[in-house]
Amino acid sequence: MLKSLEIKNVALIDSIIIDFSQNLNVLTGETGAGKSIIIDSLNFVIGAKANKSLIKQGKDFMKVVAVFSGPFSSNLTNMLEQYDVESSEEILISRKLSIDGKNDIRVNGSVFTNAMLKNITSLLIDIHGQHEHQQLLNDKNHLSIIDSFIKDNSIFQAYSEKLAELKTVESLIKKLNGSTENQERILDLLDYQIKEIDNAKLIAGEDDDLVQKKTAMLNYEKIFDNLDLAINNIDGQSSVIDSLKKANNSILSIVKFDDSFEALSSRLESARYELLDILEFLKDKKNECNFDQNEFDLIDERLDKIKTLKKKYGATIEDVLNFSKKSKEQYNEIVNSKEILEKKLKEKELILDDLYKIATQIHAVRQEISNQFEKKVQLELNDLGMKNSKFKVDFSQKPDRNDFDKYIKNNGYDSIKFLFSANAGQNLKPLSEIISGGEASRFMLALKNILAENDEISSMVFDEIDTGISGDMGYKVACKLANISKKHQVMSVSHLPQICAMADTNFKVSKFVENDNTYVKAVLLNQEESLKEVSRLSGGAVNSEISIQHAKELKLRCDNFKLTLK
Repeated sequence: MLKSLEIKNVALIDSIIIDFSQNLNVLTGETGAGKSIIIDSLNFVIGAKANKSLIKQGKDFMKVVAVFSGPFSSNLTNMLEQYDVESSEEILISRKLSIDGKNDIRVNGSVFTNAMLKNITSLLIDIHGQHEHQQLLNDKNHLSIIDSFIKDNSIFQAYSEKLAELKTVESLIKKLNGSTENQERILDLLDYQIKEIDNAKLIAGEDDDLVQKKTAMLNYEKIFDNLDLAINNIDGQSSVIDSLKKANNSILSIVKFDDSFEALSSRLESARYELLDILEFLKDKKNECNFDQNEFDLIDERLDKIKTLKKKYGATIEDVLNFSKKSKEQYNEIVNSKEILEKKLKEKELILDDLYKIATQIHAVRQEISNQFEKKVQLELNDLGMKNSKFKVDFSQKPDRNDFDKYIKNNGYDSIKFLFSANAGQNLKPLSEIISGGEASRFMLALKNILAENDEISSMVFDEIDTGISGDMGYKVACKLANISKKHQVMSVSHLPQICAMADTNFKVSKFVENDNTYVKAVLLNQEESLKEVSRLSGGAVNSEISIQHAKELKLRCDNFKLTLK
């Protein structure tokens, strides 16, 4: 849940901290009091587009900090691990925007990109405002709403894998169907590349050996001098080998009197033979150490050839050889393209058969879900006073197998629309064509009440969900929000007294002037202050006994309703 929200230097807000409760939080206030600034700030900290115009006049930055407390879903925990964020009982998100456009985002101290932030916050909080209303009206989003109720995603995974097979085969068919002229051009190029690589007779790792040999030849004088010095040190005037032999003779003389020195004598003799072996090796290397200009030129030429091939075909000799292997395979495929094309066309039809079967299974699942969804939506709309309304999930005509390839999509072949009729006797029409602002608000609330049953997101924000609603309908909307708040933390910006009366926590947002400057504050109301706010929203005199009594009665009615919730 959203535990707290700290806002600094945003529009008319200097600095405020709002501590939210677990269930239903309601923000009220006069029109233009600054409630939208709080919602803008919340949107900003969860990843909305940064807008420098929101920075408070005279300040060079704005900053918003949101603290979320657990428990968190396994999906969120896994994502945090992927982003190397240490697990904690709280998630602290801070976002700072400077006047120069610099954007600093941190999650539990770790630096985040805005894309990473959106991924995290999409699993923490959901904000519903006018933009979400427009998304609801858009037919393109209706299929994803239905799919959100499908718990087993294995059928979509199977479809995705089969679709990937289809795309691979279609890509190859497209290549095989290329013009003869184009195929000849490709064959000529492949033939040239294959011959160029094969003629080089490359050996894996030979470039490293050649570089080492070239380096040695370039430094042959230094190598020769040091070999000569090493040989002289071992077998020169003060020969180490002779010294070892003399030393061993002396030890052998001692052995006559003390056989414990026999092992030492053996070690000295072994050391002498080891030095003799080393000496022979050094002499051989010295004899080999010469500069052959012809050999050097051949090595240099070979390295240049290898360098040219690597520049064209791969970073290493292994890559170049692998390129040649793949080129030969491609060459053979084109040469045998007619036979392969026929084979791939048959393979495509088999894949389409499988894909159509899976898509039909998805269609059946969607229809079953849609039937349940229609009933649930109808019940919710009835509760919200739209008893004469009708709702239907309309599927486009199911294609047969022969036409299937024209309707293939990333998630099946279905296209759907939500159809709606608000009044008896009216024909069902697309939701986007006929629904009013108030109806859209109620429909959105009905939908969210249904989605809340399985939604893992802990916090939901309703920004003026009561648009176009008044009277007893306001009470019904308040009841829906209270119902959602039993499973999710709810924050609602509202002008309705019924929603204010239903609140577990009530904040009043207002403006005040100090030193000729206007500021916005958000105050947590106590029980008495909340009653006065309900009275004000009802249109009565705030301090009149009758108005306060009506507020108490409404508050009692709301409290009694909340007692009925499980």
